[in-house]
Amino acid sequence: MSSEKTFRIALVGCGRISKNHFEAIEQIDGLDLVAVCDADPERAAQAGAQWNVPHYSSFEKMLKESKADVITIATPSGLHAEQGVAAAQAGKHVVMEKPMAISLTGADALVHACDKAGVQLFVVKQNRLNLPVQLLKRAVDRNRFGRIYMASCTVHWARPQEYYDQAPWRGTWEFDGGAFMNQASHYVDLIQWLMGPVESVMAKTATLARRIETEDS
Repeated sequence: MSSEKTFRIALVGCGRISKNHFEAIEQIDGLDLVAVCDADPERAAQAGAQWNVPHYSSFEKMLKESKADVITIATPSGLHAEQGVAAAQAGKHVVMEKPMAISLTGADALVHACDKAGVQLFVVKQNRLNLPVQLLKRAVDRNRFGRIYMASCTVHWARPQEYYDQAPWRGTWEFDGGAFMNQASHYVDLIQWLMGPVESVMAKTATLARRIETEDS
């Protein structure tokens, strides 16, 4: 019998990205999916049936009734901070899809709630694990390039209008946060991880090609 602890995981947000989480939970020893939740009762029921676990359409009810150790949050970005705080206050560890929040106030509240509850917070930034990025990080840490004066990155993602039309929350300030917040956050994370803390920020954005509230460029 293995002495390793099994972590019971409940997931909220059974949309597009949840498939990655479900498959990872299934493949990794020591993880056990125990509940799923989605605001759409039909989608919640489908996920529950597929993975043979209880399903909920109320996040609060799932927090109260499930025996989860960890809550994975894969809902629209504008809900992340609020749901993460609620999970922490319920004594659950939090695995959070990026971005962790769409405002500094929300991010600070989430960190504070997890610290106060003594639970772990993990924000999904999987690009740090890409082999080229790992090799670059190792080279930077070993001072291979000497003093680095400047670094830049370009995000080549192009989200078509169809992407935004798939769900009403996409491209909204309230639940999406914009292309910089939702897509480019991976690259902001990498720049900080590789180069160190940011001292100042300047930004220019525009909505040029998509019919959305937020910026697309």
